[in-house]
Amino acid sequence: MQLPPYWQVTPIALVALTVGIGHEIGLRWLAHRQTPEHRRATRRRSWAFYAGLTGLILVASGPLERWAMARLSIHMVLHILEMFYLPPLLIIGAPWVPLLFAIPVDQRRRLLRWYYRSSSTPGLRGIWAVLSNPIVAIVLFNGLMVVWHLPVVFDWAASHGWVMNWLMGPSFVLVGLLFWRIILPSHPWGPRGSTRIQIGAIVVTAFEMLILAMAMSIFTKAPWYSMNLAMDGPVAALRDQRVAAGILWI
Repeated sequence: MQLPPYWQVTPIALVALTVGIGHEIGLRWLAHRQTPEHRRATRRRSWAFYAGLTGLILVASGPLERWAMARLSIHMVLHILEMFYLPPLLIIGAPWVPLLFAIPVDQRRRLLRWYYRSSSTPGLRGIWAVLSNPIVAIVLFNGLMVVWHLPVVFDWAASHGWVMNWLMGPSFVLVGLLFWRIILPSHPWGPRGSTRIQIGAIVVTAFEMLILAMAMSIFTKAPWYSMNLAMDGPVAALRDQRVAAGILWI
């Protein structure tokens, strides 16, 4: 299997860069409508958002992606970053209002009228209502982690670089955003989940990750993935898989 280059162009990196530029443009326009106190608060939130975007670019397009193709343990570190650490930064950064103000006022008003009032968008609003439902977000978050790590699915993704770049990585980030919005506020909105649902989300996810980690380490005597088996041999591949399982469990 050919490893990716040390630096590469990926959809996550392109979207992150584009969104970052749009966010900064929106901040400049929004600043004219804010008090100094609000401007400072918005700028403080923006640093968390930019930290999340920078992390996404480094994870998706930097050398870590190449090393992850050679070591399952590093691959697991990237998944944990994409699902558990970078989405909260993006959410806390609250980019929604600045991004909206990056659109010229006339186009912004037409876009909002189209989304909320047009007879052609009930389906789109319905899809978003389903995806943003806390229970659906919990199921998607945990389900995708399991599905992508099934041996047949993971081997298929590992043998097709475009699957890793266009499907696996973006899907982890998207479900991470949906999941953490259950728990975290994102100005000007509060968390989507009640306290009971938030506790349930954490308990269910911790239990699911524990079972997956145990399946990858304690309940198997052979490496799961042909990529690691071909590169390292059975003994080293199984050892690396158990390290990956430990990272997932922690």
